[in-house]
Amino acid sequence: MSELVRFLREKMWILGDTRWYARVDSVRGELVEVERLGYAQLDARARAVGAWLADRTPPGARVLLMYPAGLEFFAVFLGCLYSGRVAIPAPLPDTDRRALERAEGIIRDADVGLVLSDAAHQPRLGYWLAGMDLVAHAECVATDGPALPDPGPWSPAALELTATAYIQYTSGSTSEPRGVVISHRNLLHNLLSIREKLIPAEVLDELRHDPSPTGAGWLPHYHDMGLVGMLLSPLVSYGNLVFSSPVSFIAHPLLWLQMISRYRAYFTFAPNFGYDWLLRSIKDSQLADLDDDLDLDCLRFALNGAEPVRADVLNAFARRLAPIGFGPRIWAPSYGLAEATLMVTGTPCGSGPTVGRFDRDALEAGHAVPDPDGLALVSCGPPAGADVRIVDPASGPVKDGQVGEVWVRGESVAEGYLNDPHATAENFAAVTADGDGPYLRTGDLGFFQDGELYVTGRAKDLIITNGRNIHPQDIESVSEAADPATGPCAAFALTDDSGHERIVLVQEIRPLHLNGRSPAVLAGLIRERLARELRLAVQVVIVGPMSVPRTTSGKIQRSRTRDELRTADLTPLHSDLHPSAMT
Repeated sequence: MSELVRFLREKMWILGDTRWYARVDSVRGELVEVERLGYAQLDARARAVGAWLADRTPPGARVLLMYPAGLEFFAVFLGCLYSGRVAIPAPLPDTDRRALERAEGIIRDADVGLVLSDAAHQPRLGYWLAGMDLVAHAECVATDGPALPDPGPWSPAALELTATAYIQYTSGSTSEPRGVVISHRNLLHNLLSIREKLIPAEVLDELRHDPSPTGAGWLPHYHDMGLVGMLLSPLVSYGNLVFSSPVSFIAHPLLWLQMISRYRAYFTFAPNFGYDWLLRSIKDSQLADLDDDLDLDCLRFALNGAEPVRADVLNAFARRLAPIGFGPRIWAPSYGLAEATLMVTGTPCGSGPTVGRFDRDALEAGHAVPDPDGLALVSCGPPAGADVRIVDPASGPVKDGQVGEVWVRGESVAEGYLNDPHATAENFAAVTADGDGPYLRTGDLGFFQDGELYVTGRAKDLIITNGRNIHPQDIESVSEAADPATGPCAAFALTDDSGHERIVLVQEIRPLHLNGRSPAVLAGLIRERLARELRLAVQVVIVGPMSVPRTTSGKIQRSRTRDELRTADLTPLHSDLHPSAMT
């Protein structure tokens, strides 16, 4: 077996069913445990799947995994690792056009011949696959139907660390999704980096002998943070995991707090929008009613990553949940991306977040100048098992405090993109002006200060106007906080037919909070707020809830929003734009 599989199974052999994974749901506001598997049970299930795959498919076969949130997905994913088959985690496609297009694109790009799912979804997936015009038919099989045969003496395949472990399709926030090829070495290195960087040795030793260290989460299993951070990391750190589906969390945000409190969770993880959604969704009266039932003083580590970490959310969350035991030093901001398996930098457990304030005008000019009254930026911590540089692609590495592109190299950096040599060469083979490399070009902008990384935005999303470099998330954060009726939004530059470029903000609203005001009145309020705080003239387009395109992980897609505005696929409730601006 590969060193990665040996490493994972070693934890299962040592700990058996003294450690477990459990999925929960909310039923009439109460937390209910739906399923549970101990480590030994999970390993037995994975071996059965691995033996079945080894009998049915050739080595290295690509297998698309399309499951709802649950333990069947995790067992099948491990079975793919055990057998040397290449898992491709993907969301279940629904009737949404974007989701169907994405799923079909993955099947074609990866030349998938076998789709695995559960019995509840297999008939619909089989019908959908039959209607696709594929060169070779893709079969869909349910793994939770009749019991898989006992694997008997079957043992995991012998594989080199260079072998492909799985293919992670990116969320596509600034481009079409691409398949990132993750090797056994990439995954093993990143899992060890996460454990060694974020968990002090004395704490890890304590966890090894404590039967109750538990993580709690709700992340999608088909994304890097959900797969590596939520599902695999507890196994590496000798822990248990309690989790729910993302849909259950969105519908019942208190479920997250109930998981942490009921199971005495030591750590949790989510992108910034998850913490913000919880804040926006729960009422003070709900927290007051549950004050005696919720206790978060067990929590020691709350990872915040996968998107920009906002200081206002950290502060508001810690302040509001302080009465039930959430302390500010629990925060652990981090930075990572699928192309580096997951984590690149991270805040160690117990350190708490570092929040710096910087002069906004200087940042726009590319320099991080401390200013006690300036823009608050949250550090994503020091590098975790990676060589991280800030680079001006034209001139080379820059000094601390200067903004440039984040470049990364190390054993966690993936092999490249599946079937895309041009993008692989462009993104994975970067070399500095003095010949140092290769590096992964992340496309993110940031700077180092005191050994810690601050991410300021995406290079492709940067808006350049009147000599100023404007990060769209600065516009978005001001607008989202402008009024109770303002929800998620997308900011970008748009060029009209005369060549004039303007800044546009597509802003979702919460109709129940309009209180009789028209969308035009709200647009005026947003324009005034942006002019006052950012000195920007912005044209506002108001749309209804859930109108702004998002990736499958919930990230706003600015370029797709711009395209849909131009093609009239968005339905504005109000628009400041003249029709000529949308050509």
